[in-house]
Amino acid sequence: MDIGKVLFSPNGRIGQQDYWIGILILIGANLFLTWIPILGTLLWFVLIYVGICVYGKRLHDLGKSAWLHAAVWGVQFALGIVGFMMAGGAIMAAIANGGSEEAGLVAALAASGGLLMVFGIGFIIWIVYTIWLGVSQGESGANRFGPAPGQPQDMPAPVAAPVGETPPKDDTPTVS
Repeated sequence: MDIGKVLFSPNGRIGQQDYWIGILILIGANLFLTWIPILGTLLWFVLIYVGICVYGKRLHDLGKSAWLHAAVWGVQFALGIVGFMMAGGAIMAAIANGGSEEAGLVAALAASGGLLMVFGIGFIIWIVYTIWLGVSQGESGANRFGPAPGQPQDMPAPVAAPVGETPPKDDTPTVS
């Protein structure tokens, strides 16, 4: 296993073991960088790329495009918008009702509860997605993303016949 290839190369495929190692590195790095104020935030963007590489290569091993990973990010983004809209609605309702101290407290509780619920759903989606990728069996043999993990790199990927065409038949006579 080449850890640099697992973490920084978006090409190829990785097996379950390399995937889980990459995920553990991502989790550890995220937990560590949380405690470093400015530099941690900047390095978090590097971890986004590392996550794309790790998740993408695992999707490749399943025969799926790494663009599927963008769908999970899209769901997270949409949930974030919904959560902030809910919070903004609660705060606007408190302001519209006179803005008393009690109304502000109720609005803050409603906003935090809504955000917690929406982001909790997003967290569960990531957990399920991560586990699904980690326990799914990859395609045996080479696929369009390269050879199976552990196979030599010089094995060519199979070439499929275009849709609607039948592969040519071998009409050479055989000697018995």
